[in-house]
Amino acid sequence: MSVVAALEVRDLVAGYDQADVLIGVSLTVAPGEITCLLGANGAGKSTLVRAILGLTPPRAGEIRLDGVRIDGLPPHRIAALGVGAIPEGRRVFPRLTVRENLLAGAWRVRNRAAVQRALDAVHEAFPRLREREGQLAGTLSGGEQAMLSIGRGLMGEPRLLVIDEPSLGLSPRFVKDNFAIIAGLRSRGIGILLVEQNVHQTLAIAARGYVLQGGRVVAAGSSQELRHHPALLSAYFG
Repeated sequence: MSVVAALEVRDLVAGYDQADVLIGVSLTVAPGEITCLLGANGAGKSTLVRAILGLTPPRAGEIRLDGVRIDGLPPHRIAALGVGAIPEGRRVFPRLTVRENLLAGAWRVRNRAAVQRALDAVHEAFPRLREREGQLAGTLSGGEQAMLSIGRGLMGEPRLLVIDEPSLGLSPRFVKDNFAIIAGLRSRGIGILLVEQNVHQTLAIAARGYVLQGGRVVAAGSSQELRHHPALLSAYFG
């Protein structure tokens, strides 16, 4: 019996005003696997993220979560079905405490015991967040805010986690730590779509991936295959 993909995107077309940014994009993300989406600025990565999250409705094609179509649904419905997002630039709520930020991520979890279990699991993964739980998020270091953003994304018990440019604005040390944390999420059985420009770090932890150029998928395969694919070099350097 074939395993249903956590995420399946089929022949997706999306854009803004009269311009199509994505042209026939297809990809899948398997449960418990990190799949990466690589491409230079302007390749269409952000538009694909927005389409998956319901922020930019597709003009054609399908998006399925565990076999169920989610394209056309509003963002809050998509989130409630189990799509979590860790946005570019982390975007924590700076005037809320660490604990309040985490609890905001559990808005769709109705059971108090389940919320506490999720909170305990995040604290176990990120002990520093337990130490800082009463501190305002805006006063955390960049690395700590990255931990908080990931922890908040996990609080909703997602089936699919979309992580957008996690290395953005971080020092090399925190980039390394952040990618190690993301790699550790595989054991939770969550499908992860990792959207990045940092090719080396991304391919080191992803099982497979796709290269986007000009709104089209120009290469797909295992991480090992993509390392040596000529389309990867072309996508970044022309």
